[in-house]
Amino acid sequence: MYSSSRRSFIYQSVLTTAGFSLLGCGGGGHSTPTDTPATTDTMATDETTTAVPYLDTLGIQLWTVREQMAADPRATLQALADLGYQQVELMDTRDITRLKPICDEYGLAVNSSFIQWTAITGRWDLLPDAPRITVEEILEQANAGGLSHLIFGYMLPEEHKTADDWKRHIESANNAAMKAQAAGLNMAYHNHNFEWEPVDGTTGWELLKEHMDGSLLPFELDLGWAAMAGQDPAQVLESVKNRVSLLHIKNLVDLPQPYVTIESMPADKFTELGAGRLDIPALMRQGQKAGVTYCFYEQDNNYSPDALSSAERSIEFLED
Repeated sequence: MYSSSRRSFIYQSVLTTAGFSLLGCGGGGHSTPTDTPATTDTMATDETTTAVPYLDTLGIQLWTVREQMAADPRATLQALADLGYQQVELMDTRDITRLKPICDEYGLAVNSSFIQWTAITGRWDLLPDAPRITVEEILEQANAGGLSHLIFGYMLPEEHKTADDWKRHIESANNAAMKAQAAGLNMAYHNHNFEWEPVDGTTGWELLKEHMDGSLLPFELDLGWAAMAGQDPAQVLESVKNRVSLLHIKNLVDLPQPYVTIESMPADKFTELGAGRLDIPALMRQGQKAGVTYCFYEQDNNYSPDALSSAERSIEFLED
């Protein structure tokens, strides 16, 4: 891994080579935090002296650097590789053809990608201008790009208004995961916070655990979004320890209350891995015990002062 000074040199060199500054992209900056977890949630605190796992395969979800990727994907991917990330998780399988050759050039593995969720929910009426894609086409793209994992990772609020909505989409996701397995691929469900919003006397999370086929469709558990919803991520991870394949590692500052909808959550509560209240290394060790294959760092907003700097601070925290 690169030293901090080496990283800083490479990072600035990449920005200069790009011919413009990426530092202005993806703003929402906050005061510079200290890289020490402020508080610790339960159950994941027992092996604090054990080395942090997954550093040799550590990934980053490209949503973190979405504005930089839009401005200059080559410079951004080079910067991520030089910071020490080993792989990236794509935002859409339709990006594979364009981005995979660049990732190969810089030694970044591409094992996982989110998919266009509407291929599963079928609610194209809510996205009338979006180019349509089928599950079969997604599987073809994934196999052509050498992926191993596909992520069903979002739904619009209009798509999960009732328990029956949830059950219908879970059944469709189970069917898609069966097709993925037949094609030699793995599919997983990625949570946000809205899974804990009450619906018809239950929650989407409980319906997922009850109706989702864990042998076909395990979780990509996002620790930060679970915490945003007022959950203890260590307890959530424990509850699905036999059906979780991937982790999104994400940290938050203290919250005044739980937020169980995307629309209600404040953007300034996200922070770097070492600057929030979650004990990320302990959660990663817990994930290793649960058989998690890969971990991906993600920070949705509130960068310090920009997304690449936050990515640098986060990986340095894990390595220290």
